[in-house]
Order: sequence, then C-alpha cells, then structure tokens
Amino acid sequence: MTKFCPNCGEENEDAAVFCRSCGHDLKDVDQRIRTDKRAKTSSNALNFKALAALVVIVAIVGIMAFSFIGNSNSNDSQNITLIKENAYGFTFVNDGVPYYNYYLDGVFTNLEGDFQGYDMKARFIDENGSLVKEYRDDYMKYAFSDSKKSQTSTLASIQTNELYNVSYIQVEIMDPNGDIVFNESVDFDMAKMDLSGLEK
Repeated sequence: MTKFCPNCGEENEDAAVFCRSCGHDLKDVDQRIRTDKRAKTSSNALNFKALAALVVIVAIVGIMAFSFIGNSNSNDSQNITLIKENAYGFTFVNDGVPYYNYYLDGVFTNLEGDFQGYDMKARFIDENGSLVKEYRDDYMKYAFSDSKKSQTSTLASIQTNELYNVSYIQVEIMDPNGDIVFNESVDFDMAKMDLSGLEK
C-alpha cells in the first residue's frame, strides 16, 4: 500500500516518513483515509464525465428525432402521385424548318400546403438513355396551379428541330432546399408522335 502526500500529492511508500518529492512530514498521514479520498475524487470525476457524455448523447438523439419529425411533416411525406393522361408529340414546318414537339399531359395529386419555391424538372430521354432536352417549371406556376384544381394540363413540353426517339420522361419535383420530393419516369410512346405536320 502507499501514502499520498497531502502537500504535493506525490505517491510514497507506506513506510515513508517524509515525502520523497517535497519533504513534507508523512508521520501523521493515514494512508487508508488518503487512499479512500483519492478514490472518491477519482470516482466523482468519472461520474461527472459519464453524466456529461449522457447529456451529449441525449441532446444528439433529441435533435435527430426533431429533425425526423420535422421532415415527416414536410411536403415530401404527402405521397405525391402523377396521373399521366397522355404523352404524345406533333410536328410542323415553318419557313422550311421542321419542328418536333414532345408533350406530357397529366395531373399531380396529394398536393397540400404552399408550394411556393418548388420546382419541377422533366428530362426527355431517348432510346439510348441520352438526354434530348430538359423542361423546367420554376415555382410550379403552371403544374401546381392546375393540379390543385384537379385539372389535367400540359406538365412538360420540349421542341426540337430533329426527330428523337424519346423513350421516357423523368419527372422530378424539388423543394426550396433543392431536395427531390418526387421522382418518377413516364413512358413515351413514339407511336403517338404525329408526323403529318411535316407533309404540309
């Protein structure tokens, strides 16, 4: 067993009369009492650290839970669905230049609350998986206006001067933070591409 100097805290042999570090008189030092006090101090320090760690963990869990609840109440939990009415195309010629128009008509459902600041993006993809052209409706001025009234409308359209075999349309809705809250692909049937306008 050992003695701890009450003056400097140095650990000394149990039989020591003077501290080997500072020379303090250790004759009246009760080794057992000093050891118990040191153990209590050490134990208190450990308890404080454990309590502090517990407080930090509880705080982190609380923040995560609040964030989860907040997200679950946001618009991305509405199960937005797209009811496609038609995906089609038509052509015409102007001053000898052909124009190919690709359209997606439909309506969104489960739109609740204020969608100010939301954007919709529709990418028209060809049979090779390449992007033909992208349509963007900033602030959902048109798509949401008609969808909230359950009216089918043109949700996306592009125009090109070259015929592309569009395979599908990838539709996305982004919230004001840029997070995607809706993502769905819609098949495009080239059989519905009216090419009669090129003959006029």
